[in-house]
Amino acid sequence: MMKMNATTKIILLLLLNCIVFACSSPLKVITDYDTKADFSRFNTFSFYQLTDKGPGLSELNQQRIINAIRDELTKKGLKEDLNNPDLLVNATAIVTEKKQVTSTNYYNYGGYYRPYRWGPTYIGPTVYNVSELREGSLVIDIIDASSNHLVWQGTGNKEIDTGLKEPETEIPSAIAKIFTEFPPNSDKK
Repeated sequence: MMKMNATTKIILLLLLNCIVFACSSPLKVITDYDTKADFSRFNTFSFYQLTDKGPGLSELNQQRIINAIRDELTKKGLKEDLNNPDLLVNATAIVTEKKQVTSTNYYNYGGYYRPYRWGPTYIGPTVYNVSELREGSLVIDIIDASSNHLVWQGTGNKEIDTGLKEPETEIPSAIAKIFTEFPPNSDKK
């Protein structure tokens, strides 16, 4: 079993924030791959590097993410090999916090509940609403271990506004969506 150092724990904490399904926005997945790579020759994998940019994950959710990636690759017919893997898995999580400002102008037309305007018109107060948004991305790189060349990349992007309600099912579901197109050009099951 893979030992987790402090850096791995922080990285995985960020990964969890990137794959939250408890909010209303859907997970947007983008994949790309090296069209010259022969994916049929890859049989084994190992975790290469897990990095993050932002807040961290709980130890439980770190392990859920690792297990979900491991499970998806195993479902695809690959076996984990810590000593001599064909593929290296690199996962990077990025969380950015943004402020969104919206404004509303109120107009007074001199009368209420009328289908027409009468009396003086003036622009009333402008109300500004500031909301904080967190956007998260989980990038999973699959690297050919023999050449150290990137052969596949899957990215999941999501607006994050709440924590996980059911991490045992939400984390694997998000990672399964990212791995839907891996390996490329394979028969759909």
